[in-house]
Amino acid sequence: MGVIQKQSSTGAILIYIGILIGYFNVAFLQPKFLLAEEIGLVAILIAWSEIFGTIFSLGWPNVLVRLFPKIIAENKKSNLILFTILIIVIGSVLATLAIFIFAKFLFIDANDNSQIEKFYLLLIPLIIFNVSFRLGDTYLRMEYKSLFGILTKELFQRILISFGILLIGFKIIDYDRFVLAYTLAMCFSGLLVLLYLVSKINFSSFIETNFSFVKKHKSEIINIAFYGILGSAGAIIASMIDRVMINNMIGDRYTGIYYTLFYYGIFVSIPARPLKRISTAVLAEAWKNNDILKIKKIYTKSVLNLTIIGIYLFLGVWINNENIIEIIGKDYQEGVFIILFIGIGSLFDMMTGLNTEIIATSKFYKYNSYFIGGLALLVILTNWWLIPIYKTVGAAIGTCVSIITINSFRLILINIKINHIPFDFNLLKVFFIGIVVFLNSALIPNIENPFYSILVNGIFITLVFWTLIFVFKISDDINDFAKKQIKKIRRLENF
Repeated sequence: MGVIQKQSSTGAILIYIGILIGYFNVAFLQPKFLLAEEIGLVAILIAWSEIFGTIFSLGWPNVLVRLFPKIIAENKKSNLILFTILIIVIGSVLATLAIFIFAKFLFIDANDNSQIEKFYLLLIPLIIFNVSFRLGDTYLRMEYKSLFGILTKELFQRILISFGILLIGFKIIDYDRFVLAYTLAMCFSGLLVLLYLVSKINFSSFIETNFSFVKKHKSEIINIAFYGILGSAGAIIASMIDRVMINNMIGDRYTGIYYTLFYYGIFVSIPARPLKRISTAVLAEAWKNNDILKIKKIYTKSVLNLTIIGIYLFLGVWINNENIIEIIGKDYQEGVFIILFIGIGSLFDMMTGLNTEIIATSKFYKYNSYFIGGLALLVILTNWWLIPIYKTVGAAIGTCVSIITINSFRLILINIKINHIPFDFNLLKVFFIGIVVFLNSALIPNIENPFYSILVNGIFITLVFWTLIFVFKISDDINDFAKKQIKKIRRLENF
């Protein structure tokens, strides 16, 4: 876990800096300067770009995850980089054609409650650079260089978005120009990653470049890419179709409410991002070497540590739900349970650790496609049923059920394939501690100022929760980290 821990720690720091900026955007800037329907329009543009970007990545990220060690061992890196760029070009061309072909059906005549018809052409650059980032970032992760993607997407991109919101807030630009500025900001990370890939090409031997590895592994590449497209498309539909269906069924305003509050619920699963990024390459190498014991060890540790962090963040978010609504505006009160259900789904995702990455890097990777395909259908059906009844909360319930369903199937599959269940008695201890903290949070005095209230609640939750985790020695990794920090503090005091 050495490489994973080191890069995950740095990645986590960068991600949380980005999260703070993102929180500032969502909690303060957007509700202050934009109407819910204006936020909703931006959210639906991003949702469609994610859906198209995933499909027109053509399964190549999955190929890189599965075959990177093998291909690199046989070929020059420059060849693989060049072919990855070629896939980006092909995917971008196909995506652009798809936008023009399906525009009337998806954007022009589809929705009387949305202004997307006016801006749908912006999807072309959004999709192109979405594809660029997906392929480029996956390549970099396989080289254990995940921090570049984290830095550009999680940090720089959000800073640019903040700048765009401030421009419309101070009336320097109007809403139309804001949407353009937002689009440029969303394209930024993809552009930088693409330029980075191009810079790594050895142009001196360009003429000698060949893609012999494609011919050699043709059947394997096609198979992985096919199931990768199915799985990825299913996954992105499952995660984004709620916004699309809300937008089509009840309009931009509700899309904005859902998008804003969804952010708070998904906050629970943020710590898993750097770990998932780094672990992919490590797990791929472990499967290559048939090191099942290493896979089991990584799986078990990830489940325990992510569950601890997930429960801590879930407590922090839900205990402060009234403060959150007061900060972003009473107009969002009707969707407060979005935070609860998305938070529960995110917590369950944390509780199942690296199950997705374990399956994706294994020889039974195609099962992901089967699971996710069924899941996408489940999301569509539950949203179709629940949105007319419960509006945005109905979509959140459907997403929660979807996350729990897919991860349950993954747990079962991994247990069947490698005979391993990553749960132990320590997990029950963590949940008990969580319940104790939640019940005792009622003793915290009411504070009218929501910012002070969040601060006081946060201090209470942090002190009680982490003290109990440390005292009961639930996680060796967390206890070792805490002891190191205590030693550093003592050294500073002695100095």
